[in-house]
Amino acid sequence: MRKHSTNGVSRRSFIGGISAVGAAGLLHGCRLHDLSGYRANSKVRLAVIGCGGQGAYDVCSFERHSGLCEIVALVDTDIGAAHTLETLKKHPGVPRFQDFRQMFDRMADGIDAVLVAIPDHTHYCACIEAMRRGKAVYVEKPLAHSFRECELLMKAERETGVVCQMGNQGHSGDNYFQYRDYVAAGILKDVTKVVAHMNMQRRWHKWGGKVSSYPKAEPLPATLDWDKWVGAALWHDFSKDLAYGEWRCWYDYGNGCMGDWGAHILDCVHQFTLKGALPTKVEISGLKGANPFVFPIEDTLKMTFPCGTVVEWYEGLDNKPPLPKGFRYADNKGLFPASTANDGLVDPPLKPGKEIYLKDGTVWQGLSHSSTLVKCGAQDEPVPPYERAKDDHWENFLRAVRGEEEAHSPFRVAAPLSAIFCLGVAAQRLGRSFDFDPVAKRAIGDDEVNLLLDGPAPRKGWEGYYEA
Repeated sequence: MRKHSTNGVSRRSFIGGISAVGAAGLLHGCRLHDLSGYRANSKVRLAVIGCGGQGAYDVCSFERHSGLCEIVALVDTDIGAAHTLETLKKHPGVPRFQDFRQMFDRMADGIDAVLVAIPDHTHYCACIEAMRRGKAVYVEKPLAHSFRECELLMKAERETGVVCQMGNQGHSGDNYFQYRDYVAAGILKDVTKVVAHMNMQRRWHKWGGKVSSYPKAEPLPATLDWDKWVGAALWHDFSKDLAYGEWRCWYDYGNGCMGDWGAHILDCVHQFTLKGALPTKVEISGLKGANPFVFPIEDTLKMTFPCGTVVEWYEGLDNKPPLPKGFRYADNKGLFPASTANDGLVDPPLKPGKEIYLKDGTVWQGLSHSSTLVKCGAQDEPVPPYERAKDDHWENFLRAVRGEEEAHSPFRVAAPLSAIFCLGVAAQRLGRSFDFDPVAKRAIGDDEVNLLLDGPAPRKGWEGYYEA
């Protein structure tokens, strides 16, 4: 196993306010392909940062619009591993890198835009590098790993003027236009409460909150550059329980259930009902499996916004909210099976979604991603007309890069949304509620919360990404 000289920070010292950085050397010299045959054309030239998992899915989605874009570079810290092979095989002649910085140094002039589909803790630096070089950015949700990173990305969007899009793909679906148009028409008005829920199994549930340390070091796979995988974040030695999707379990690398699914469920609520606001109070209750290292297996978050609207978030297999009278399930376009509350099941599974409570008692219910709203109890009642989607989220991004339309989830929209998830993560990690000043953007009288919102000091070699 490769040895690293580290000076990592324990959670206790981090929460206590001690800034420390790891001193792992940045590795260079990965094998580069000959770029002499590369030629630009009128298509959006897209570099892929993250070739496996969600990245592979996004690559397929962009490939559906091959008339608008072409893939010109592939980057992955574990390039050549099994989960990257599908993407690599489809693009055999495309230059490959393990370090996005090296890719930009070698071929920035041949790139118009990047796809960033890597773990939560590495989104920020890849986005900033691209934006500083004038490249458009499509980045997977959640936008960033800390509240401060969300703020810095929104600032970079203003300063650079590049096209940006967060990958909450439902934000270009019919539901986006329906919600927008219903708010504008006064159909969705006087919202008093929004109840959101995601009660499916999560990766960290298998540990039941019984984690007493970070996992022991394991031999590195031959394909993986772990130093670059960790990036600017706190250093922990490689373990399969930290990588390969498991990173979402750990506070130091992931943003948990709310960061993963909140961007799908609360996106339109936050943009059009809450007008992009930050809350004044963050409350947490019902914690089960609370742990200093991994996310709880169950909890309820409640956020109160300046307009008076309350958003409640329920997560955990058995932590389901009370459902309104007349509630019924709606089809979610194949993502989850359609069912009804009276389909013969004693307790039908509650699919990810939300219920919207209005002052006049009317309740609308919609599922995550791109499902449209339905009125509870009104199965055959026609819905008012609204604009329909003309393209998907990936095409919307490409056309925005080409100057043909506006991106639907730019950072000025996605950053405040992702910031509220970071507030929720702080409450989960500390196990307590706090008041928040949405103007100063600081927790009131709570230095520990503010320390978490700022995030740890970046490791040596990554400090420049956090400088103004």
